[in-house]
Amino acid sequence: MVTRLLLPLLLLAGFMAVCAVGYVLLARIGWVDAFFWIIHPSAIDPGRVSKATKIFSIAVYAGVFFFEVWIAERVLVSLFHPEGGGVWRTMMIEVAIQNTRNHYILCGYGQVGRTVVEQMRKANIPFILVESNDGLYRQLLSEGLLVIHGDAKRHSVLESAGILRARGICALIDNDADNLYITITAKTLNPKLRVITRAGQERYAQAMRSSGADDVVIPEYEGGLVIGRLIAEKVKTVGM
Repeated sequence: MVTRLLLPLLLLAGFMAVCAVGYVLLARIGWVDAFFWIIHPSAIDPGRVSKATKIFSIAVYAGVFFFEVWIAERVLVSLFHPEGGGVWRTMMIEVAIQNTRNHYILCGYGQVGRTVVEQMRKANIPFILVESNDGLYRQLLSEGLLVIHGDAKRHSVLESAGILRARGICALIDNDADNLYITITAKTLNPKLRVITRAGQERYAQAMRSSGADDVVIPEYEGGLVIGRLIAEKVKTVGM
């Protein structure tokens, strides 16, 4: 929206400066009065100004009106056009994020992240996503999810996600080093935060626990346990 408004705003400023010069020269008034006449043309006393000033004021009024329409058109296009609708959604999402409390911060929207989001939505647990992939971020934004675009390892990004008022954080990135860094950063910013971290290797899992992670999940290990349990139950049932 700022980019769309930049050109008309700059031209409006230039137009007002030219108009102010015209009023100063024609009506022999000060600069403050000149700008006041531009903004409030009704302040001009027709009985005390020349015909040339009256004609000039008509042109000024028409010009200001033109710029008002142009700026209004740019604002409406930015808010409601299919290509600019994202601006409005982003604004609403930012407001919702600022008002979210006692939530979980989910870092990463991979396969594990998607599953966690589905479960949290079913349980009606508030959450804010942090996603670094621009395309995926835009997709999540269009779906109305509370999402922030950025690197979850950065203090500023976690602070934007409300880490100081959050209940917990889940580091779900498919990279053990990143998840370990997020664990350390999160505990530094909010020591009372519950931290749930994904790990791919046991050696990283130990490091995450030592860094303050309350729970560490190794998806491949947990999946193996489930498969093993299913096989054991099946064998036990057949044996019986």
